[in-house]
Amino acid sequence: MLKTIMVILALIACNTIARAQQTIFNVPSPDVLIRGIVYGEIDVPFRLADPKYYALTPRVVVGLGANFEGGINFPGYINVGDKLWTGIIALKHGQSLDTIVPWTLTEGAHLYLPFTSGQKTGGFGYVMTGYRPLLRLRLDGGVYGATNAVTGTENKIGALGSIELSINDWLTVAVDGYSGKTNFGYVTGGLFVIPAKDLILYPAYQFSNTSRDADSFLMEIGYTF
Repeated sequence: MLKTIMVILALIACNTIARAQQTIFNVPSPDVLIRGIVYGEIDVPFRLADPKYYALTPRVVVGLGANFEGGINFPGYINVGDKLWTGIIALKHGQSLDTIVPWTLTEGAHLYLPFTSGQKTGGFGYVMTGYRPLLRLRLDGGVYGATNAVTGTENKIGALGSIELSINDWLTVAVDGYSGKTNFGYVTGGLFVIPAKDLILYPAYQFSNTSRDADSFLMEIGYTF
């Protein structure tokens, strides 16, 4: 019996590591990288209709041990106005990728360090709880707090959440979102697609809480080293 349990845990861990993202699409994932695991990702949101734009966010995340991971993101627009590049240092505590517990608790904080003149340093923090009512279904929800430099409007407390439904070993349907009319106020739906070991694709579409002119496509590509 013990041997069988260990085999199941190993299979779950291997499958989960292959999709070890820092976020679902925009909302933080409850998963935390195992110590020594490195995950890299490139996010490209874009609009095909006016007002057209495309942006780029490279990110790297490292498992630190003790159920912590840390990373850095560099989001920025690359074809409209000021480049608005920002360094985001992220720290998250949650459940290791090899966990199969039904309830989870995840906490994290981001420090925003703008590289564009005239922009202010900002902070973002969150607490989430998650539940697996079924083996292939995961629900997460919680609260966030962000400064005006991050929201683009005012200091704000709001809600965030996500739903993930695993169809099979290579395909998952997911949706996540934030409340509030802010820079990150989107509801996003899409897929996780695993075409090869350690490689994952996230095609999605983002619905803005502010305006349909801010809706956009989103393509993310991640790789676990």
